Amino acid sequence: MWASGSEDTEDGRSVIKGDVLLGVKLASESASCNRASDVPLGTVLLESEDITAVAFRRLMKAQLPCCPPDFCFFTKQGWPLTKFQEANIRLVALVDECQVIRIRRVYNKPRIGVQRLNGNCLGFVFAEHGYKVTQLRSCLDEQIASCTHRHLPSTQVYHFVDRNNWPISIEQESQLIVLDILDGSTVCIQEHESLSAGRDGAMDVVPVENKRLQNLTKRQALTRGLTFRSGKDAVRQVATEKYSSLQEEGKEILISYVRAEAAHHAVTLKEQLSALGFSVYLDVDEIKTGVDWQDALNYAVSNCEVLVPLVTPHYGETRWTNREVKLADVLGKSVIPVSFVKRWPPRCLAIQFATTQFVMWKTENEIKEAKEKGERSSEDFRHWDKKYVIAVAREIGEMVRNDGEKPKPKRDPSKRGSMLRSYPAFLPDMVDGPVEVMEPRVGKPLIVIGLHPEQKLFGRSLKFLLENEGYEVWLSIEEVEANSQGDFPMKMARSVSADYRGQMHPLLKFTPSCTSVPEDFQSKADQAGVVVFVLSEAFANSKTSKGQVFYCEHRKHVIPIKYEEFDMPGWMNMLIGRKRYENSRTDGYKELVISRIRRALDPTARASEHNEMNEVKMAYSTRFLKQTIDAYSDLLKCVYVFGGVSISSKRTLDICRSLGQMLADVGDITLATGGLFGAADVVAESFSEACKSRHCEADIWHVVPERDDQDYTRKARQHADRTFQVVPYGRTVFSGDSMEERESIVARVFEIAVLIEGEADLSHECVEFLWNDHLVIPIKSTGGAAGGSFGIPHKIFEVPAGVAELDWNVLKDDNANAEDVATAVVKIIQSLQETLHLENNEPVGAVPRLRSRSIRQRISKARLQSMNTVIIQEDNSPTDF
Repeated sequence: MWASGSEDTEDGRSVIKGDVLLGVKLASESASCNRASDVPLGTVLLESEDITAVAFRRLMKAQLPCCPPDFCFFTKQGWPLTKFQEANIRLVALVDECQVIRIRRVYNKPRIGVQRLNGNCLGFVFAEHGYKVTQLRSCLDEQIASCTHRHLPSTQVYHFVDRNNWPISIEQESQLIVLDILDGSTVCIQEHESLSAGRDGAMDVVPVENKRLQNLTKRQALTRGLTFRSGKDAVRQVATEKYSSLQEEGKEILISYVRAEAAHHAVTLKEQLSALGFSVYLDVDEIKTGVDWQDALNYAVSNCEVLVPLVTPHYGETRWTNREVKLADVLGKSVIPVSFVKRWPPRCLAIQFATTQFVMWKTENEIKEAKEKGERSSEDFRHWDKKYVIAVAREIGEMVRNDGEKPKPKRDPSKRGSMLRSYPAFLPDMVDGPVEVMEPRVGKPLIVIGLHPEQKLFGRSLKFLLENEGYEVWLSIEEVEANSQGDFPMKMARSVSADYRGQMHPLLKFTPSCTSVPEDFQSKADQAGVVVFVLSEAFANSKTSKGQVFYCEHRKHVIPIKYEEFDMPGWMNMLIGRKRYENSRTDGYKELVISRIRRALDPTARASEHNEMNEVKMAYSTRFLKQTIDAYSDLLKCVYVFGGVSISSKRTLDICRSLGQMLADVGDITLATGGLFGAADVVAESFSEACKSRHCEADIWHVVPERDDQDYTRKARQHADRTFQVVPYGRTVFSGDSMEERESIVARVFEIAVLIEGEADLSHECVEFLWNDHLVIPIKSTGGAAGGSFGIPHKIFEVPAGVAELDWNVLKDDNANAEDVATAVVKIIQSLQETLHLENNEPVGAVPRLRSRSIRQRISKARLQSMNTVIIQEDNSPTDF
């Protein structure tokens, strides 16, 4: 492989030597032949022009500080090259008479300019040239604010014009693609005659009658900020003006989904719903750079009419889907789930979705017909053909329209569920909107105790204790005993979604009903001021108990009591593990439980700042780490490697070394580790050596905690005072005050992780990645945690969307050699990164708009505001490495 000459000076710096100096200029899409608007980027020094374009690309990245993360070369005549062509063409064919190389920024999707017929430019959109014109319309409506007007469908606002200035009808849009109407690098639109241009050039809309959407506008005008708050949200300063850049008006439908399972489904469903004239909110298309992800999603749910959750096997088991569906329930939104699961309701949302009307992704007849035709993927939810998406979209559209035409009955406050009634610590922000905030519960405060029947005697003694303190107490096992079914019944008291009537569609399903239950967990939990969970091994293994915890977490004040010693499963660690629990085997635990209940129910008491500030600290640390890495690297191309601290076999060692070398060969990968010895360290060192041999800078980050009270000297570079050292290669950034905090932070930051071998302590880190809807690639054949031991969640072994099953199977093949395994891992990483780019609808290498938010800017003053009066303000001191 060719590289320019270099030598090391006495002080260790590398100096590049060469005889040829070439200039590099950046061209725009509309000026491939016109050089007047080119932007100079700098010069590159090399020994000879007799090299390939691929080799010159590496030199550019090493010598140009402002080199775009992804770009293509132009020939002398102005024709762009593909990356495949770069490997087969010499640089001399690209250098013009001025000794300049011209490049153009490459995005994940082409940029297409949009202008009016009179020549006024409106902006540009990211869209494929092969898109149907109907899809291009959706891109315009989503990405260019001036193309959307109040609540009119865009089909009533403008039409497209082709290169001949011929207008294109709505019916013709589905028959044409973007290339058919593209004029250079722009498309042209013309407003309808019913629209007139204002003095500022913006389009004004002739008023139309649309009562349903006018009512929606009224409701939204009354909404002020978040309407669902808890201890995790109380620290946030909510400002309505913050969302003006997000969306001026709420959208009718919001699609909620698990990205690792249904990202493509969400995009295709949105396309079909948009084609039916609905405004649809999809997070990756809407949330702009610099807007807080959590606040933006809260705002979107608060201002939509209907939530459409795509209920795949792990829906509700990730941070964001769990919050979105609960917030929709609390705000009384209509919920129309699309079920991709074989059994309904889903395991973690069994209480909330028990009687909810839902739409099947395929009917039983459609699955049967597909089987008869020999389609192997007939029951595989990862493959959702367009004809089924269209059918589901039409059904959802009909249900939304029917719901909008119905008069909205006034809610009976006594029947409004899911509100915080007698728990005054974190009341929702008061709004004059669709949600009425309840007064404190009449009579004695209600305490709900959730427990497994095996702890029946313990529960009754606890009930007796609390009743003597003046509380009303209800045990969850009373519901089981009332029905004599041994577990919780399928029937719940109410449905979350609207009660639709009329002709039944074959896709439409209701949850099977059991006999009426006079006292059920959901209605009692809604009324409760405090929910006490008695944690035991039987409780942890119970699907019913899991549903109870998922329902109450974030809605109610939860006090956990640990009945016995047992290993908490991952889901329990995420929802309860960080709360302070009382140990039933210690002296004085009863007094502590009573004290915590009194404090929670006392309207004059204020919540402790400790839990609030912990969450604020985690959020700040997460943002700081993202910004720090993204200031130097492309976070979207970052891969986190973790695993065993002592490699158990030569094969694993060879895999680690091969993986590091092959990741270096990719050329645009950023590697991150936790700064521990073992597998991750070997991969990173191999990566560093391979980059050094190519005279390229190794982009490596080590994220280590400031300190940890435990002794990690055998696992990491730790001082005697329990603080951690700087890793001798790459960049080291300190994040978190303990190893556990550091694990939680990196799981929020990095999209893709690779797991190699590992001990029991890696279970927490894996669970954190899954909870954040991020992806773990386990090299299963290396054994240990990566092989499924130590309670590692089974979900990480499922083939992610967009990954070839053949490559995934190599990871568990004990007979595959190290090079084959490393090659498969690299292919999987590239497939996942490509999938993330496509989901994101963003240019490759640009600031991501995914769950992991990265902002390319200096760290500004960060205000961490608690619910009470505590404000922490960080200074702007520079960070040294």
